Amino acid sequence: MRNDWLLALFISGPAWAQQAPTTAGEAQTTEAPENIREDLEKLPPVPTSLGQLTPDRLMALRAYKSKRLQVKAETEYRGSSVATFTSMSYGHPQGLGTGVVVTDNISTFRTWGVYRGPQRLSAPDFLHIAQATERRDALVADIRRLKKKSNVWYSVAGVGVAGVVAGLVGMATTNDIQTYRQFNLVSLSGTMLTIGGLFGASFPASKASRLYKYPGASMTSDEANDLAHGSNEMLRQELEIAPNEAWLLDLGASD
Repeated sequence: MRNDWLLALFISGPAWAQQAPTTAGEAQTTEAPENIREDLEKLPPVPTSLGQLTPDRLMALRAYKSKRLQVKAETEYRGSSVATFTSMSYGHPQGLGTGVVVTDNISTFRTWGVYRGPQRLSAPDFLHIAQATERRDALVADIRRLKKKSNVWYSVAGVGVAGVVAGLVGMATTNDIQTYRQFNLVSLSGTMLTIGGLFGASFPASKASRLYKYPGASMTSDEANDLAHGSNEMLRQELEIAPNEAWLLDLGASD
């Protein structure tokens, strides 16, 4: 009898050993969802420092995003395009006539500009928004002085054109050779005056255009960034936006 009981115990022992890991695995499987739920419950809550998002606060955040100033890098492409043409002619000579191909290399120039939202600002407008009144008044005075100088040269060119026209009319109506020479001299003088006036007006006009269009012509990018940051800080305080909210908007700025 004792031998039969020992034999049965020896046979059932491996079966129990195989069932034990299965039971442990089932216990782990059933406990996993509870652990996951505990981890989810331990996640930190949403920070309250951002404030309650009300319709008025949402409008303030949108206003800050659309009115803040940003200094952005730009790339300009300068150069003429390629022009080709082919013409058909009839009569003499017959056939196709080919035109002249004019090419010019396109060059790239790295520059920067100041933007208010998606809008690019001119230098006087940027200084006005940044409340740099003295620098804006000085810049506007320089632009006006250059434009006035350019207008004087354009007036000289206009006098030259009038001289050219008067000389051509005089040469066409006179019959005296001596008078014809005098009108010819007037026409040549008017031509030189016109060319000189246009050439002299191009320099101050170009400089005035650069001062108006490119803030980099009158200040450095570091100075522009300082003015932009100061203006954004005043805008933030005016709209009563928290610093961390403004910082998140600046980090996510893509326009």
